Amino acid sequence: MLQIDTLLDIIRTISGKERITPETSFVELEMDSTNLVEVLIELEMVMNVDILDANLNFYEMEKVSDVYDYVARLGQ
Repeated sequence: MLQIDTLLDIIRTISGKERITPETSFVELEMDSTNLVEVLIELEMVMNVDILDANLNFYEMEKVSDVYDYVARLGQ
């Protein structure tokens, strides 16, 4: 199961920003879809699961919590 702190740490590393909460948007972090793919690949490696699949819709990934919720649904 993904811990929110793990996701926040990954996003801090990739974005170079320190002040991140689950409600922070990727626009605020100046992250584009390429950066989001980096986050998801890192999550795949950490969690040892396939995250990048046909059900993934980048347009639904507006905030950090959206990524967390998506990954949590995969674990169900």
